[in-house]
Amino acid sequence: MGQDRNNPQIKATAETNPSNLGLYIHIPFCEKKCFYCDFYSIENHSQRDEFVASLIKEVALYSESNPKQTVDTIFLGGGTPSLLSPSELEKIIEAIGHHFIIVSDPEFTIECNPGTVNTNNLSSYRTLGANRLSFGVQSFFDDDLKFLSRIHNSHDAVAAIEEARHAGFQNINIDLMYALPAQTTERVLSNLETGVALNPNHISAYALIVEPGTPLFSAVSKGELNPAEDNTEAAMYETVMEFMKAKGYDHYEISNYSAPGFQCKHNLKYWNGYNYIGFGPSAHSHMNNRRWWNVSSLNGYLSRLGNNVLPVSAEEVLSPSQVQDEFIFLSLRQGKLDLSVLISRFGIALEEDFVTGLKKSGYCTIAGNKLLLTTKGFTVCDEIAGEILGVHSVSV
Repeated sequence: MGQDRNNPQIKATAETNPSNLGLYIHIPFCEKKCFYCDFYSIENHSQRDEFVASLIKEVALYSESNPKQTVDTIFLGGGTPSLLSPSELEKIIEAIGHHFIIVSDPEFTIECNPGTVNTNNLSSYRTLGANRLSFGVQSFFDDDLKFLSRIHNSHDAVAAIEEARHAGFQNINIDLMYALPAQTTERVLSNLETGVALNPNHISAYALIVEPGTPLFSAVSKGELNPAEDNTEAAMYETVMEFMKAKGYDHYEISNYSAPGFQCKHNLKYWNGYNYIGFGPSAHSHMNNRRWWNVSSLNGYLSRLGNNVLPVSAEEVLSPSQVQDEFIFLSLRQGKLDLSVLISRFGIALEEDFVTGLKKSGYCTIAGNKLLLTTKGFTVCDEIAGEILGVHSVSV
């Protein structure tokens, strides 16, 4: 798609901007459901053909009332998109290209499990126009991977990243996790060192979160596992931030680090409140302060589309208060808050004593009109947002 210069739907436009949509496609299939994961996914693949056909129908139905919108980011997530065959992915991408105007050089990401890729399908992704891969590595220690119920091992992870480079991918992300039960800071550093040595353009480093409804939550509730202490997690987070900064990566979102020029454009749409459309079961969408989300059930998804009905579960129109709160919260998660925008858009001027207190505590610096979080400030990002939101509100 991205490489077909003869496709009439592909037209050159400027780089990512708020007027262009991001597209998210949720592929719900996994080979094995991970111990900690609360995203919608299933291990039964018997309805895969029907899913692909229904996904294509959803794209078509949406486009009937929203024709030829311009898209500059595409993100295939899941689940495990790399479980789909190249021919299945091609059908999906062709449908997108038919119903949307794709800019000449979109950011096109496919999430991959290192245990599901090989030279052939990686080459196929390039042919389809994918130019960014996101590998769910999580750890380079096999016992960690076994604990997390990942299907790959550390050798698979290294091999997959190296094969992706050979296939021509020049934009690669790897996901890593820290704050696993009984994990040491030495292991966290070892994972980072191994990851950076593979020269990824982007690293997402997440603390393990005990999400309700997961087997991990059940194990913790029963006392079978003890999660990392809060102070241990905070110390590990500081270690991650300091290491990544020393290696030249830009800490541009609370859990995300990029080499210069390799921020994830698609995720920036979420974090900046831009418009995006989600297709597939459980996928979320946002358009002009209206948010809606699809049913989190493959059978429900297939049933609705079988009746030519979009599979929307619910929707909401964001109130002025929600818009303001999300701007503050998401800005701080990106490590910065534009004080001039806060005044011009929401009529909020932070109290001078509050800002001075943050500076004296080492949580932020001020550059022009921007409040910039320090490494220490990132560790209390949510608390800072909570303090601001506790004082300032707007009427619905």
